[in-house]
Amino acid sequence: MPKRDVLILAGIFILLAAFIALGPARATSMPGIGASSYASGPGGALAFFHWLGELGYDLERVQGKAFAPDPDAALMLVLGPSERYSREEAAAVAEWVAAGGTLLVADGNVGAFGMADRLLEAFELELVPLPDDAAPLLEAPVLQPALGTPLARTLRAEASGAISSARADLAVLAGSEAAPVLVGLQHGEGYVYASSAVFPFTNAGLAEPDNAAAVLNLLRRVPPGGRVVFDEYHHGFIDAPSLRALLLGTPWGWATLYAAGVAAGYLALTGRRFGRPVPLREEVARRSSAEYMESMAGLLRRAGKLEFVQTHYRTSLKRRLARTYGLNPQLDDAPFLEGLADVSPAHARTAAALLAQLARPTDEQTLLRLVAESDSLTQR
Repeated sequence: MPKRDVLILAGIFILLAAFIALGPARATSMPGIGASSYASGPGGALAFFHWLGELGYDLERVQGKAFAPDPDAALMLVLGPSERYSREEAAAVAEWVAAGGTLLVADGNVGAFGMADRLLEAFELELVPLPDDAAPLLEAPVLQPALGTPLARTLRAEASGAISSARADLAVLAGSEAAPVLVGLQHGEGYVYASSAVFPFTNAGLAEPDNAAAVLNLLRRVPPGGRVVFDEYHHGFIDAPSLRALLLGTPWGWATLYAAGVAAGYLALTGRRFGRPVPLREEVARRSSAEYMESMAGLLRRAGKLEFVQTHYRTSLKRRLARTYGLNPQLDDAPFLEGLADVSPAHARTAAALLAQLARPTDEQTLLRLVAESDSLTQR
């Protein structure tokens, strides 16, 4: 095998290995992306789901054809959604909270990448970038005694944004007054917890003792055995999944991306640029005179122009004889033949017979014979 091909194959293999090691398959073990309760990777929330089950809560997942809050749920968790909330969906959640539900929403994406921005807007909240002197905020001090049973001193947040609001009743639970990371507020009969950090609620984040203690404090508003629902609809778990969820959240999708990457790399490394277009032989070959004559003969035959062809050959015979013997082809037949008889009596007799026959109506076969005799006469 040529050395160049060996290097190409080795490079493709290295890229494939890196993609497998760092790609979506590393983040989750089941369909779903982000902090999904199905995801067992460090950034998933499967440990949170099982932990709540061991604490005796009634667990459900919101997924399926359409999104709607569970009216019997005491707590709904929205953790790092990967699909954007619509205004109608946000209004439905706000109405559910006002009726007495508790909402915990955590989203770390700021700006155009924030999928929960409309949900936060429904409660007059906004996710904004951290101040320049605070970014990134790896740890967020606990500011309220509300997170004191069990005691939590510092959240391991790894936040890149802060919660902003003009509401006077906003309670900053963790972070700072200038850059709140975890806040709480009353909304109707219910309560809302909003966090600019998803990490404290993930599989890796709950391994931190203070993070786990803070989560237990937030659960005090949920009655023992109450229903807790995880929003998986906005992680792509719907009956007709999006192409993005299929590609990034299923083994077949990962396999498709791997195969496409390898094929694209191979084509890029081994492909050749297209040269100038090569015209077909039919496009450059010139038509022969015989083809032209055949087409013209076909047209004249279909048009029934036998008399026209007969006149053409009669005129052509006189012109060839005139050119050979120095005569005027415009003369009538009698003076033309007299002049021809003075120089070639034998040709004059044959020419007189041919001109007479070409002047009378005839058929195709006879015309072909007369044309052949005319050619023989002028070639002598």
